[in-house]
Amino acid sequence: MLAGGAPAGAAALTAPAGGASCVLVVQVRDEARQPVVDAAVKISGMAGLFLTGKDGIAQVTVGAGREYGIRVESTGYYPAKVEGVEVSAGAALLVEVELKRAAVVSEIVVVTATGTATEMQESSIRTEVIQAAMVDRQVKTTLAEAFQATVSGVRVETNCQNCGFMQIRMNGLEGPYTQILEDGLPTYSGVTAVYGLEQIPAAFLEQIEVVKGGSSALYGPGAVAGVINLIRREPRENRFRLDAMGGWQRGRPEQQIGGAAQIIDMPGGLSGDFFVRSVNRTPVDRDGDGFSEMGKRRLDSGGFSLYRRFMESRGKLSVTGALASEFRRGGDQFHLPPEQTLITEQVDSLRHSLAANWNHTISANTFYALRASHAYYGRRSYYGSGMDPNAYGDTRNPVWVADAQTGHQKGKHSLLAGYQVWWEHVEDNAPAYNRTLGGTFNNHGVYFQDEWRPASRVTLIGGTRVDKSNRLDKAILSPRAGVRVGLTNSLVARATVSTGFRAPAVFDEDLHIAQVGGEGFVLQNGSRLREERSVSYSGGVDYVGLVLGRRAQLGLNLFRTNLHDAFTLAEDVVEGQEFRRLLRINGPDASVGGASFDGTLRVTGKFGIRGGFTAQYARWNEPEPQFGARSFFRTPSRYGFLGADWTMPGGIEWSLTADFTGRMTAPHYAGYIDEDRLETTPRFLTYNTVVSRTFEITERRRLRLFFNVQNMGDSYQRDLDRGPNRDSGYVYGPSEMRRAVAGMTFEF
Repeated sequence: MLAGGAPAGAAALTAPAGGASCVLVVQVRDEARQPVVDAAVKISGMAGLFLTGKDGIAQVTVGAGREYGIRVESTGYYPAKVEGVEVSAGAALLVEVELKRAAVVSEIVVVTATGTATEMQESSIRTEVIQAAMVDRQVKTTLAEAFQATVSGVRVETNCQNCGFMQIRMNGLEGPYTQILEDGLPTYSGVTAVYGLEQIPAAFLEQIEVVKGGSSALYGPGAVAGVINLIRREPRENRFRLDAMGGWQRGRPEQQIGGAAQIIDMPGGLSGDFFVRSVNRTPVDRDGDGFSEMGKRRLDSGGFSLYRRFMESRGKLSVTGALASEFRRGGDQFHLPPEQTLITEQVDSLRHSLAANWNHTISANTFYALRASHAYYGRRSYYGSGMDPNAYGDTRNPVWVADAQTGHQKGKHSLLAGYQVWWEHVEDNAPAYNRTLGGTFNNHGVYFQDEWRPASRVTLIGGTRVDKSNRLDKAILSPRAGVRVGLTNSLVARATVSTGFRAPAVFDEDLHIAQVGGEGFVLQNGSRLREERSVSYSGGVDYVGLVLGRRAQLGLNLFRTNLHDAFTLAEDVVEGQEFRRLLRINGPDASVGGASFDGTLRVTGKFGIRGGFTAQYARWNEPEPQFGARSFFRTPSRYGFLGADWTMPGGIEWSLTADFTGRMTAPHYAGYIDEDRLETTPRFLTYNTVVSRTFEITERRRLRLFFNVQNMGDSYQRDLDRGPNRDSGYVYGPSEMRRAVAGMTFEF
């Protein structure tokens, strides 16, 4: 069976041609005898996967008079196998399968790489996964936190010490090269990404899937470095949760409180997942100069997901929504209005989104999906210095995305085709800088993919996408190809090549006006900016099996991306202009490449280790125009992490993570210093730990108490600029100072 991005459950599969048939009923439960929904069932001799319905059952029509093997997998569980299932003609045969919870290493089902549900080890394109259980264990509440010391080749960096603007850097490429998806749709625009990483809560996610390298054949512009797909959680049981935490960062208080509800028996056959979260953080002035290094932040957010199955679970409708209201402020004299301060960067924003997804399995071999979403981001801002009364601004950013997709299994070929339209309007007004930024951007994309399995251990994948942006004169073709070879039952080799592009648009950093040397620092697109093209290569091996008798997952991946007409910045000097302006232009070609290693090892049933390390280069082929540098800014050549998870005697859970960041070059602009210059940053090593204890009050009521210390050694940048003339963008290294938080979670 071919399953779509959100495939439905039990339905009869077509029996092999010729001979009698039998209905094989596979019932999947967990250790508490509760049904496991959307567990992936694979029957030997039949192509593809099949997913269980709400009752944990998958019905498969198979040929009689032979033996079958059954393999079952689900997120958060160890896989299970049943061999030698004898099938006779005429009667239905029930096979019960029990899945056991996985602590550290698991083989799971992924959908992002190929657009269809596939076992992670079987996927033709490498996919890395951050599971909800790991995020919860390490007390990570936002997307920015979830990526800290979790996936090799992925870093979260802070770009402003006033407002705390953050971005994800993947394989050495900065934030705008990575596409963030929600259930497969690109709902987070470049404008939203300025502060969106800390607005996206982890509470509603089943898992986070990461595909590195160009993926334009499926996801279009913005996916040059890769894609991050946020998979929402569908309720499997009635479950409620309350959590609260409070603590200090560098002696300054912060608090969070949240709640979540999963309900499977709502009126009208609906099931739903709901969450709310509130965050309050006070500003931190690390060096005592009266100017914050971490700004004030207040966030109130909430969301919902509703699910309804139809036609004996062959069709599924989901409707999701979210709302986030956030206030940020950094600078000095927080008790005064911004126009009475020396420096203030302040943003008061509201984002709301709504999406609908219909997925219908027409037959054992064919499905289609219809998806649409709308998001709106609005903000009022103040980016100013020197008591400027005119530095207020406002931004409006509506985004619409629609996608139609169909898939068909034809023999050894899994075919996927679709059409996607993306429409965005940006309007950003900053009167103090004589700037009205924005416009209307739209893109139409058609894509096709063929995943062919010519042999049991060989998969070839090829696909292409054609995009037409209103910012470009002609359509752009973006093909990709890959091969997967199962060298053994445990060892898999993969190689891919893909192409992509970025059209001229408004990117995240354009809407952030940094204060440098007591004046604004504005970024804008140049008048003759062309699209940036890319070609990406990757290859590697993955092992899932036993090492010294212990269960392990190991991976080694090589990567390279060539950028043509790469976007870079050059200063635009205008006589009499009261602020500095950088123009985005097409610079020299560039390349990023390297190797990353990641692995997990379950040493005992209660102790496991995990880690990742990346060695890379990122450089322009010719010196860039600002500093004459060859290396990419803010891109370390070495970085990685190592972690351990231990369930100790007495039910105490302990996690320890060491996070390493190597040297890099960072631009340092004049103001506090006499003239612009490039700095070489030092290395950083931070240690983070979480200790928790869960008390089983009743069978369904659990109370978890935890203590979380981030950056225990307070490893942080030492050469921060001071005073009103500082460069607020000269910030690098760990994004948090020493931070201690205590909290509780109550589930019932």
